[in-house]
Parts: sequence; structure tokens; C-alpha cells
Amino acid sequence: MDAVEITRRFETTAANTFKLSVHPPLFVKGEGAFLFTADGTPYLDLVGGSATSLLGHGHEGQKKAISKALDSGILHTGTRLPSPFRAEFYEALAKILPAHLTRIHLANSGAEAIETAIKVAMKKTKRRRIIAFSGGYHGRTLGALAITHSENLRHGYEPWSSPWVEFAPYAKIDHEAGISLAKLENRLKSKKFAAIVVEAIQGVSGVLGPSIKFLQGLEKLAKTYETLVILDEIWNGFGRSGEWFAFEKADLEPDLVTMGKGLSASLPLSAVAGREEILTSWTPGSHTSTFQGNPLSVAAAKATVETLVKEKLIVRAREVIEPLMKSALVGLKSRVIGAQAAIDMGSNSSSVELQNKAMDLQILVYGGGQNGDCVMLLPPLNIAEDVLENAILQLRKIM
Repeated sequence: MDAVEITRRFETTAANTFKLSVHPPLFVKGEGAFLFTADGTPYLDLVGGSATSLLGHGHEGQKKAISKALDSGILHTGTRLPSPFRAEFYEALAKILPAHLTRIHLANSGAEAIETAIKVAMKKTKRRRIIAFSGGYHGRTLGALAITHSENLRHGYEPWSSPWVEFAPYAKIDHEAGISLAKLENRLKSKKFAAIVVEAIQGVSGVLGPSIKFLQGLEKLAKTYETLVILDEIWNGFGRSGEWFAFEKADLEPDLVTMGKGLSASLPLSAVAGREEILTSWTPGSHTSTFQGNPLSVAAAKATVETLVKEKLIVRAREVIEPLMKSALVGLKSRVIGAQAAIDMGSNSSSVELQNKAMDLQILVYGGGQNGDCVMLLPPLNIAEDVLENAILQLRKIM
């Protein structure tokens, strides 16, 4: 059997490998914005590992950093020993974090980061309830799933979440902010909550937001009712939104920020950054994960952060990629923020159909939206402009 058939034989049916296509392409090489099959056929990757690969594939900076860590011979030390690679990464990350976020807790996936933030919020406040929002997506582990709004995803697990999670309406535009904030305040008045978990831009749900009025009002209410604000930047962080973090568009100062995906833009790594008094409120061993801060992952992440700075890719996402995609998608029902675009297709079936048609053209696009009814474009921040523009032109011809 070849690699695809071996995968089909052994892999759990919960995985996404065969969700879109019964015969997905098998890639053996990656370079820049392209993935290549064994016969050399190039596919333009506008999925990027679900919005992860901010630098594309095979970036020299990432490869050199990983090789240096590999050459040390220390591939894992667990959580009980310090690491020079971890220390160097902390310093690099601290330079781009808002000044009030002085502590960092590492993990391996976005969902793990969410679990960490929820857990420390409960520890610090001695409260148990969490407020999340309609349309929000935060992951698939039980805690993260409990604050994810999709009923389809939560079906069968509701008893776990219902006692301690409440959903409030998310304001996508300023016009909706007043009603959303009033309903949020009613909840905060009625009970004591440990935290409010929110995405400044709902990426998975189809690039929705940000409403600056809503986000700023939310932060004000949280302070009034002594509730922590957890900003989920797993999808949007590190330039995807055109800023280091999407919450910067509203000048927020969240108590905790969850990061993943673009944090390393390659190997498994996530993090929670938070205020000093919060992330020092628990004792050693209170919350650990065997592989957190793995040397190869943090080395890759340090290189990613340094590359984003050196090549000014955050600015490029905002000032080059965003206007390019807005112009190329004009006339379609679409939303573009930074290096992400969502095209409303009207239904899940229409979205899937376009994804498959695009694959026939050797273009990989992503499915998103609250009902799976969007096609999303998630290019690397360093993609050549003519490559991206030509791809959108080809997509328009098959829509």
C-alpha cells in the first residue's frame, strides 16, 4: 500500500485527512507558498496548515534554527530543567508582547493554551463560570470545546459545559455593539464569572469583526465586574490580522492572551501570556505538559518571530496582502483582514464544491464559516503578489 492507503487503513475517522477528498494529494516537498507531489506537480498552498504557516514552507531561517537545536543532541528535557533554546525564545517573544504581559506559560496546541488560560483564571479568581460568545471557536479538547459555540461540535458533550459556560452575542460590527454589551452586562450582573473569553476577530467563523466599540466596551465591563479578559489570538496572532495581535486594533490590555499556530508557524507550540499577578498565582507543578517548550519547537518559534520583524511581514500583511485581496475579490461577498479572506458561498456544499474545484487547479483553499459555508484564503505573509493575484483570478473563473 502507498502512504495514502496506509493512512486510510490505520488513521482514526475523527481526523480530517479524507474529509474533503477521498483521494487527497500526497506532498513530499514544500518550498515557499508551494507544496509538491512526488512527480513534481506544484500546488499553491492557501491553507497553510490551517492558518499556521506564516512563512510558507522550507523557510531557511526556520530550518537553520531547527538544525541548530537538533545538533545539540537534546531533543527533549521535560518540564523540570531549563533550556537555552527556551530562554532565548522567551526573550524574543517578550520583545513583541505588550508590556503588561510579563509571564509566559508554554504548551503544545491552541486548545492546550485555552485550557491553561481557563484553569489559571479559575485559580486566580476562585470563580468557576466563563462567558464565551456566539460564533466563537477555541478548540476541541473538553474545556476548549465547552466554550466553542458550535452546537454541532458540542453535541454529545453538553453536560460537561453547561454548568459553567454561558454564551453572549458577539458583535461583528459597531452597529451591533450596544445590544451585545447590554446582554453581556446582564450576565455579569447576575453571577460572578472568572473570565470572558473572546476573539478580537473570529477567524474560523469566517473573518468576522472586529467591532472596536464592542471590544472596548467588553474590556470596560470586565474591569467593572472584576472579571478577567482572555483574548484568543491562536488564529489571528503574529501577523495574520495585519497586527502582531488582533486585539491591538482596539488598543486592549487583556489579562491573558492565548497563542498558537503562527507562534512557531511550523512545529507544535502554543503559549499563554499574562499579567504577573495571574501567572504567578499558582505553585510549581500546578499545570504542566510533558512536551511544553520542546527545544526544536521554541527554536523554530524564535526564528519565526525574528523573521517577522526583520522582513517587516506584519506591515506587509496589512499594507500589501490585505489591499491586494480586497481588490482581487471585489464584487464578491467577502471579508478581508490582513492576510486572511473569507468568501461567502451560501452553503456548506457550495464551499466544498469550490474547494475541490480549486484542488483540481492545484490551488489549496480552506473551508470555514459558522456553517462551513465559506471558502477561506490564508496565504503566507511573504507570498509573491503576482502568485496570489493570479490564484484569485483562477478561483473567480470557477465560482
